[in-house]
Amino acid sequence: MYTIKRAAELTGISVATLRAWERRYGVVSPQRSDGGYRLYGPEDVRALAIMNSLVNEGWSAREAAAETTRRLSSRDPAGRETSFGRGDREGRGARVAPLRPGGRYQSEDAEAFIRAAERLDSASATAVLDARFALGTFEHVVDDWLMPTLALVGEAWAHGRLTVAGEHLVSYAVQRRLAAAYETASSRVDGPTLLIGLPPGSRHELGLLAFAVAARRAGFATVYVGADLPAEDWVRAIEARHAAGMVMAVPRNIDIGAAQEIVDTVTRTHPEVVIGLGGSQQNEITGTCVHLGHSITVAVGEMTRRLRIPA
Repeated sequence: MYTIKRAAELTGISVATLRAWERRYGVVSPQRSDGGYRLYGPEDVRALAIMNSLVNEGWSAREAAAETTRRLSSRDPAGRETSFGRGDREGRGARVAPLRPGGRYQSEDAEAFIRAAERLDSASATAVLDARFALGTFEHVVDDWLMPTLALVGEAWAHGRLTVAGEHLVSYAVQRRLAAAYETASSRVDGPTLLIGLPPGSRHELGLLAFAVAARRAGFATVYVGADLPAEDWVRAIEARHAAGMVMAVPRNIDIGAAQEIVDTVTRTHPEVVIGLGGSQQNEITGTCVHLGHSITVAVGEMTRRLRIPA
């Protein structure tokens, strides 16, 4: 069982939003501890994760709540979903497997990766990662396999195929692989300095870490400051390293306000700094910034063009 704070952290929803969804739409019905505190079970967390994903895709909260209830009621005798994927507003979902986001069939390696998460088999997950990264350039593997596979992992968790432990296990395996790639990538001393991080309260850094690896490989002098960085610390880091640019991910709707504050603060104090944005909510941020899209190859290319890395 999870406290309301932990349930909010696991699903990427603010505590206030979680309470509002519970009160207005009845999407979850938490138990109460002896002391009267809310306690959320795995089914509650799944419901909240599904609803949050739908809202981020553009569904209204009311529509998302109804669709979440429909999906959770569509289970086979083993307790798994009989429909999977994004579905549409008429409630028609895609099959559980082997579809991946966008309707294309997932690779055998992606399914093997998810099975490793089901078994809590870190060695097998690492072996799949090693095999995939041996098949092409880092950028190609990240864009065409890793990011779509991580989306499948998230959906498998939200729909009950994976436990929280399984999702965490493979996420940590990916983080270790990306961190090692970042350390071994050559960084040019004469390249433009690029600050890379997340706004305060945000810790979803796998996509951002993959970008940092690709940026370092492209010749940037990267400064990876990671998760949960307040606006004033972004400014201090820019000044300490004389950064020419910064890239920040905005992965969740609740990150928008903090990210906007950072963009506004940096634009006001250091208008010469090129601000690049990634993540699913990047287009919600306004001002003098560059929306980099969802491909690390394209994103690094755009920052390279704007900061003119010397040959």
